[in-house]
Amino acid sequence: MPTFLLALPPWETLLRQLLLAPCLEEVLFRLGLQDLLADSRATAARRHAVTLTALAFGAAHALALLVAAAPGPWPSPPALLLALATVAPAWWIGRGYRRHRSLPRCIAWHALFNACWLLLAAPVVLPLLSTS
Repeated sequence: MPTFLLALPPWETLLRQLLLAPCLEEVLFRLGLQDLLADSRATAARRHAVTLTALAFGAAHALALLVAAAPGPWPSPPALLLALATVAPAWWIGRGYRRHRSLPRCIAWHALFNACWLLLAAPVVLPLLSTS
């Protein structure tokens, strides 16, 4: 049996990360912000709707990390960089949304990115962050 299957996160985490977060975040950022920017009267907003939405997505993840840490010490810079690293997959998903206009496709990709993080990257990366 693969070692990553031995350390599965709790089912509440899986439910939140593989179902709730992808659905809520994609509705908010694709149907909300990206569509709002794409339909804007401002040419720059329309042209850069995908990039602006991805940047907002990364900023929201970094802000959530800061809020979760309050009132204690701030998260480490590597933890904040990981939160900001969500910009890259958000940009990729946003390009797919612009092309296909399919929210279910965006939700599925988001859930797949989260699953890869939970099962492959987090078990390796998070212990490194907790020791620094």
